[in-house]
Formats: sequence, structure tokens, C-alpha cells
Amino acid sequence: MLGALGVGYAGAEESPGHEVEQPSSLSVPLLLDISRLSLKNFLEDKSALEAYRRPDETIDDLEDAFTIGAIRGRYALIWDATACRLVGVVDLKRSQPDAEAFPQSGAKNQTSPYHLLAEGFHPLAGSLGAFGKPLYFGFRIVDGIPEFLYYHGALRVEERLWLEGDGYILKHRFTVKDSENAILLRFPESWKALITGASAGTWNGQTLSVPVEDAAEVVLTYNLLPKSEREEAD
Repeated sequence: MLGALGVGYAGAEESPGHEVEQPSSLSVPLLLDISRLSLKNFLEDKSALEAYRRPDETIDDLEDAFTIGAIRGRYALIWDATACRLVGVVDLKRSQPDAEAFPQSGAKNQTSPYHLLAEGFHPLAGSLGAFGKPLYFGFRIVDGIPEFLYYHGALRVEERLWLEGDGYILKHRFTVKDSENAILLRFPESWKALITGASAGTWNGQTLSVPVEDAAEVVLTYNLLPKSEREEAD
């Protein structure tokens, strides 16, 4: 999926992608292509890079990344098992065949394929019970949707990602199992600007405060289209 997007490989071979059939519902996820591979680390933000920092201060590549895209869709998602988070959204419309054309300049480079890049610490890092680095322990398909399982300190988290509409509506679901406290989800300003709805919680700037009774499921909706293209899409 990402071979010709300027998203450099780290040397490991790509695991075969597979198509996942969608469930039948009013809000229908698109048919997804999911691959697991290693990528060169394209992140820039110092806090986001902490998840990859070794004791000798070198930075690891994304050695266990999942790429998720809708068949014939415009956007591809990159979820990484080291950081246990969505680390990037790639705009396939901006892609070019030459990987060298995309130095690690992230979203600041107008020709970069990265529509969104992770910034700051993990979104749940401000929640009571979250400490240290997240620890990934599994992946599964639930009703046609990829679900990632990990611990963040004392929090046991399930995270799902899928695309809807014409592939530019992103749904991002967080579940904190058996939570005894409210949870906080913090997003970079550039991400918050694309979030059009949250199923629960109250926003305070870039932080969504979710009460304990809703911690079992909070779904964020993003419109990934640039604002200049939204009216045309509507």
C-alpha cells in the first residue's frame, strides 16, 4: 500500500495484506486493506519520538506498524505497535513514486504525503492510571474492523480504526476496560481541527474529558478532507 508513497521501508518485508469484509449497519465501514510492516521512522515531534528512544539515545524505526486503507480510498492510516497509537495519516493523492522526494520533514513539507503526524505523548497519557510506555499485546478483527489491544500503565485499552463514506471519514474508537476513573484524551491542534464529533465527553481546548461511565466506549469522528474540498464533497 505504501511502497510508492514516500514512506520509506526500514528493511523488513511487508506482511501480506488482507481484505476485511465490512458488517452490515447504517454506518458501514468500507472494505479495508490491512498490512503489517516495518517503516523508517518519519516522526518529528520530540515527545512523540520518546516511545522509540533507546538507552543509548538512538531512535528506533517503526518496526511493527499496521497500515489500514480503504480499497481505492484516498487515505491510509498508520498505527504503530511500539507507541500503541495512530502515528500518521497518509494522503495518497499527494503520493509520488520517488521515496527520496520526501525527506523527513513531515506535514511542514507541502509535497509530503503525511496528512497528519503524531505529536506529543500518547493521547491517554494524562489519564489517571496511565504511566510509562504503552505495552502492546495483541490485534484482532472485530466485525470487520481492526482492534488493537495494549496496556498503558494500569489502563487496559482497546482501540479501533475504520473509514467510512468515500474514505475520508475516519472513526477512532477508544475503550478503557473496567475503568474506575474518568479518562482524558489529548490531541494535537492539527488533529483536533479535523475532529467533527465525539460520542461522549467534554472538550477543554485539545483535551476531551470522558466520564467514567463512558470510558467503555468513546468514538471520535474525523473529516480528513482539507476544508477547501469539503463543500465540493458535500
